[in-house]
Amino acid sequence: MGADSVEYHRATVIERSDDYPGMAMEYYASRGETPLVWGGSGAAGLGLEGVVTVGAYEAVFGPGGARCPRTGERLVRARPPGMEIVVSAHKSVAELGVIGRAEDMHRVMDAERDATLAYLDRVTRETGGRRGEAAVPAPTGGLVYAHTRHATSRAGDPCPHDHVLLANVLQMKDEQGGWKAADTALWREHLHAATMVGRLAAASVAVELGYGVEPDPGPSGRLGHWRITGVADEVMEVHSKRAAEIEAECKRRGDTSYRARGVAARRTRKAKTHEAVGPLMDRWQAELASIGWPVKRLAGAIDAAAISAARPARLSVKDARRFVAGALAPDGELARRKVFSRRHLVVELVPHLYGQDPRFLQPLVERALADPEAVPVIGVAGARERVYSLAAVLAHEQAIAEGLGRQLSRTEAPAVEASVVAGAIARAEEQLGGPLSEGQRAAAEAICTSARGAELVVGWPGRARPRCCGW
Repeated sequence: MGADSVEYHRATVIERSDDYPGMAMEYYASRGETPLVWGGSGAAGLGLEGVVTVGAYEAVFGPGGARCPRTGERLVRARPPGMEIVVSAHKSVAELGVIGRAEDMHRVMDAERDATLAYLDRVTRETGGRRGEAAVPAPTGGLVYAHTRHATSRAGDPCPHDHVLLANVLQMKDEQGGWKAADTALWREHLHAATMVGRLAAASVAVELGYGVEPDPGPSGRLGHWRITGVADEVMEVHSKRAAEIEAECKRRGDTSYRARGVAARRTRKAKTHEAVGPLMDRWQAELASIGWPVKRLAGAIDAAAISAARPARLSVKDARRFVAGALAPDGELARRKVFSRRHLVVELVPHLYGQDPRFLQPLVERALADPEAVPVIGVAGARERVYSLAAVLAHEQAIAEGLGRQLSRTEAPAVEASVVAGAIARAEEQLGGPLSEGQRAAAEAICTSARGAELVVGWPGRARPRCCGW
């Protein structure tokens, strides 16, 4: 979160210069555009509550680091004012507002936002502080944040979403006390798990409201989301112009990676259009009608799908065992990671629980961590929490190590005369237009002449190497 983000929210929300002054969400029925509001367990320690005022906003998010809103005393010295996250409703949820069910939409969104932030707040309270050069984790008073709900995408489509500004200041709750800048790396590490917890809570509320829910793996198959049944793909596509803009820019640049999508979003970003509230809703509904999905038909399809989609059965012991076995499978995502922690299990297990009571998640995570397949690992560099590996992964690695050890001990493998190696190196250097480094030459000579079954070569990662002797 940079100074431009701070200024954006000051101008568009606090100073009310947004596209639809004071009414940016009025077309979603009973709620108007929401102002920035303070939140988080740590807000009370700064006397922050309710609607954000300009003075308090500038004190917490101003340049140089947060100040006490009451006294002006500098609390921390930090360049970044904090971190901004966006909690966005699934497109199928956004369509509820278009067909006149805005309160249902808001309730689902509230659940997602609140659960996402509650997860991050808990992690921050437990280990969000840092002490000393070793950055030893320490407990804190929790998050200080401001949040607001916006209504549309920059392409003018229905896209309700919450902006959350996490302040870069924490009240330390260890023996030394005081205030310190936040460990934002901790937030980034846990953001995916927090997102999944939020989605789980939202799906539960959607089911409570009488809607059917179904998995949405996304185009990549790894999205891990859910959607309201009965909302056709073409309905969501017609209201996804911003996503289409980003996709088109990615294709033009020949890169569809996650990072490339972020670049494309910034390159194609433009100011929101100033469109009146009434015509905006009329346009959305007309777009639905133009593709054969008028409001009445879409509402009927959603209701019919909810009736035919049976309410998810209560999680059984058999289901729990199956979900844990899938998460700990030797060909799954956790196996690919090699080492994992509790937050990675959350990400893997949540998609199996959509529509269930969110309270089932914690016991399921504990069950997985207690499984013999999950082996605690010690001495992992950079680990902030207890990490695990799969027994199958460790067995595979042990088998590889033993096989490599046998090859390293061999002395009868094929070998090349030193003179032949020297000639090959000379020819390679001639083709490359320059000499090999001392390390490259030594590696080539050792590999070709040792007569061992295998050789280990250690080098800098990510550095380009001339191709020589097939490596």
